[in-house]
Amino acid sequence: MSKTSTKTAANRATTRAARAGLAACLLALSALPAAAEYRIGPGDTIEVTALSIPSFKQEATVSTDGTVMVPLLGDVPAAGLTVAELRQSLQKSLPAKAVRQRNSEGKESIAVLEPDEIGVRISKYQPVYLSGDVTKQGEHPFHPGMTVRQAIALAGGYNLLRFRMENPVVETANLRAEYDSTWASIQRESATIWRLKAIVAASRGDKSAPPPDAAPGSRATPAQKLAEQQLRVQMTDIAKEKDHLQRSLARTQTQFASLSEQQSKEKEGVTADAEEYDTVRALFQRGAVVTTRLTDARRAVLLSSTRALQTTVQLTQLERDKSEVGRKLERVDDVQAMDALEKLQVAENNLATFRSRLNSINDKLVYTGALRAQLLSGSRARATIAVFRQSGPAKTQIDAAEDTELLPGDVVEIALRPDPAMRGVGDGAGQN
Repeated sequence: MSKTSTKTAANRATTRAARAGLAACLLALSALPAAAEYRIGPGDTIEVTALSIPSFKQEATVSTDGTVMVPLLGDVPAAGLTVAELRQSLQKSLPAKAVRQRNSEGKESIAVLEPDEIGVRISKYQPVYLSGDVTKQGEHPFHPGMTVRQAIALAGGYNLLRFRMENPVVETANLRAEYDSTWASIQRESATIWRLKAIVAASRGDKSAPPPDAAPGSRATPAQKLAEQQLRVQMTDIAKEKDHLQRSLARTQTQFASLSEQQSKEKEGVTADAEEYDTVRALFQRGAVVTTRLTDARRAVLLSSTRALQTTVQLTQLERDKSEVGRKLERVDDVQAMDALEKLQVAENNLATFRSRLNSINDKLVYTGALRAQLLSGSRARATIAVFRQSGPAKTQIDAAEDTELLPGDVVEIALRPDPAMRGVGDGAGQN
């Protein structure tokens, strides 16, 4: 055998040995538990290589339909397979084949692609996604063995100031001012409600006004004292209006009685003038009186009848005025009660709104007070961690801890809760 043949055979043996060694290494890597457990999914980047053909190397991302582009084969199903299963699938689909390749000098050569030369690995995994109380929300790169703690570190750590993105020390002061303002509004609306209920009770003849939350006096709040003063002024005004209407009604009744008496006398005068006219006319017909005497009698009848008619008209107008004044007097209490009831409804709605706002501010004060105490003392907030993971067609939720290992594509939601031991520290919220 010639030296050239011997050398060629030795090179081939060396190449086969190298290929066998590489195949053994790839097989060993594929048998690792972590790689065997993970199945490729859309978004993973797959790298396909061949030992003897450096140009046969490509990275491609698994598409949403679960396929990946592989040289010489096109789109190949990959989603749901392990790395070892994908490599075995490619080895079956790519039998020994001669492949042309060009070197750096532009010369072409032919290389034989053997199935056991094909290598497959995941060069880039799907990212993991973090949301909630972390500094940087969104997607972050995944690496094998990543834990929740490491993902949080990539996201910049916990964000203790995420509440309104303000310093809890300053926020607590602002909330305290808002709390005091809302509490003052509640006292004001409560006093207004007491005043309006007292007006309604008085208009219905109930002399016992409903007691306020704190009886006006030395211990009453400024809002309650003001409500008592307003009630006295308003009740005095109502009493004055009633007194004015009653005096007007009395004057009208007096005028009506006087005109009624005058009307009776005028009716008697009309009757007497009519009788006198009849007597004069009879004498005139007999020629006993002159014409001027008859004219005077007729004029007297007309004058007395006109006065009687005017008195009747005045009596009718007084009757109408008396009815209107009486109706106004009757409606004073009704109008005051209706107006008070409308304002009472608005005040009660406002009171409910203020109370709801006060509860909300109180909860915020507890939260920011705990955060402030934790920041000042250097203690950590307690984190609630939930991992959402795609398991086949369904998505499962896992209650996780900081040492929980993640898989590519996991969505991690983090919610910080004040340490229960710190609740109520530094505020005194709700002390009012």
